Amino acid sequence: MSGPVITVDLKKIEDNTRVIVDFCGEHGIDVIGVSKVTCGMPSVAKAMISGGVKGIGESRIENINRLRMSGINHPVTLLRIPPLSGVDEIVNSVDISLNSEFSVIKELSRAADKKGKIHGVILMLDLGDLREGIWPDDLIHIATETVKLPGIKLVGLGTNLTCYGGVLPSEKNMQMLVDYAHKIEDTLNIKLDILSGGNSSSLELVSQGKMPKEINQLRIGEAIMLGRETAYGRTWPGTSFDSFTLKAELIEIKTKPSLPIGETGMDAFGGKPVFEDKGEMIRGILNIGREDIDVDGLSPTDNSLSIIGASSDHLLLNITDAVKKPQLGDKVGFTLNYGALLAGMTSAYVLKKPILPKSSLIKNRIAMIGSSPVFNTPEIKSRLTSLGVEVTGPLAPISINLEKAFRDRTVPFIAGPQRETLLGMTAMKNTLGQSGLIILDSHASLMVSESAKPDRKILSTALGLVDDNINMSSEFSPENIVIIGLQEAEKEESDLIRRLNLTVFTMEDIDLLGIREVTRRALRTACSGTHGFYLSFCQDVGSNTSEGLTARELHLAMELISKSEQMRAIDVSGCLKEGQIDYTPLIHFVESAFGKRILG
Repeated sequence: MSGPVITVDLKKIEDNTRVIVDFCGEHGIDVIGVSKVTCGMPSVAKAMISGGVKGIGESRIENINRLRMSGINHPVTLLRIPPLSGVDEIVNSVDISLNSEFSVIKELSRAADKKGKIHGVILMLDLGDLREGIWPDDLIHIATETVKLPGIKLVGLGTNLTCYGGVLPSEKNMQMLVDYAHKIEDTLNIKLDILSGGNSSSLELVSQGKMPKEINQLRIGEAIMLGRETAYGRTWPGTSFDSFTLKAELIEIKTKPSLPIGETGMDAFGGKPVFEDKGEMIRGILNIGREDIDVDGLSPTDNSLSIIGASSDHLLLNITDAVKKPQLGDKVGFTLNYGALLAGMTSAYVLKKPILPKSSLIKNRIAMIGSSPVFNTPEIKSRLTSLGVEVTGPLAPISINLEKAFRDRTVPFIAGPQRETLLGMTAMKNTLGQSGLIILDSHASLMVSESAKPDRKILSTALGLVDDNINMSSEFSPENIVIIGLQEAEKEESDLIRRLNLTVFTMEDIDLLGIREVTRRALRTACSGTHGFYLSFCQDVGSNTSEGLTARELHLAMELISKSEQMRAIDVSGCLKEGQIDYTPLIHFVESAFGKRILG
């Protein structure tokens, strides 16, 4: 079923980040990009990193683990005060944490010392907002005890304002932060590396030239995500406010009175609604409600529409004065404030769809790469040429040929006796960057044990789990990897699939959902926030028995892949069966991936 979607424009986030980073840099301030409103979405964190942030700030360890599994190795700061129960995991995944409880710092010390690590601590000082923070009277004592602990480095002092009490950053309270930092340094004869002066609400003070020069870090979320400083709610110059947009579908359109008929009581949320009589109006109902989103934080992108109200599952819209009359099934767009964005990104019922600028692909160019006997088949070039495709090669399976193909917007068709998948993925990573991966195979290729055959370790190697020198997880994020047709998996593979949260469709899933729906979901996952996907195909996924995909299912999957226009490489290397001399079925599958249809 089609549900509401939040579209994430990664280019706008990167551009917003660069504006904020450049502005803060002019004042000697580093920016920590806060990704927590997106639940640690890796593609958003990567966009902020590309925009120049010094590190990522997150509030939940689950989100930090999500970032780490996607190959993000930049410094990560835990923004929420660490719980005693989570210190071991925090020391494993987090570089710096914000702290206000000495008992927790002691446990972080124990965990870090046990693992032979040094964990950075920023002490948080409460300057009146009354959320987290050490009361000033206790600061020097806690700082004195902290620097004695093994495995801990006191790296800085920080404060948080406007989040709870609404206290604004001011020249006075920021100078207090500086003065307390100097007091720690003078008392303990140390130098603090970081003076963290708050969040997006501090930008206005910086712009006024009133931020003390000693403040050298801000933790910025909303100004990057929504282009808004949070002291006064103003749009920040040079930023976009619509990096995130919500779309929901019209599921009913009726002309009805504006006043309910009959005696009214409480609504579904215990409130007493008040209605204004505006006569009859054309009302639209959308497939989103308060269970999914903070309705009060939505603004229709079409100003001629207005929100009437919402229940848990439905949002009611006044479309009487719409300039262009919406039709049933139309998608209605909204911009979101911070609260609405937070609710929508947290909701399991709202699809999140990160997008990059479309990189153009010339569909009619193929470079055959490899030494497979498939390429010696006389009709292979003629078959592909008949589809209107320009074919070059075969070329040697070396990096320079693969990378040139990607740069020239040509699709590499990789085939050879040995698996060249790692070589092909590396070339795609080096030239295109963020990419998806669709694997059509009966095996997961996620083995990590030394005894496993190399072709059973292709994916685990690519994700940095086998060879410390190979790790493509930052470009091929686990969130963009799909395995279709899985028939068997060892325990270590099953454990990794769960830990990495890979999207996997077993044969049972395919029987239940159908290959069309499975392929549709696979394409959505592989193309979400990427420049396209790498297709790795093994013949073993198909079978003439009931064990694997049928020939028709494979053709349908390939046809849908072709229609997506997002396939950047097709790799069938190492997939020929021993003694195989008839390559016709394999060639037919490849033809379907390049647009072959029954009726042409």
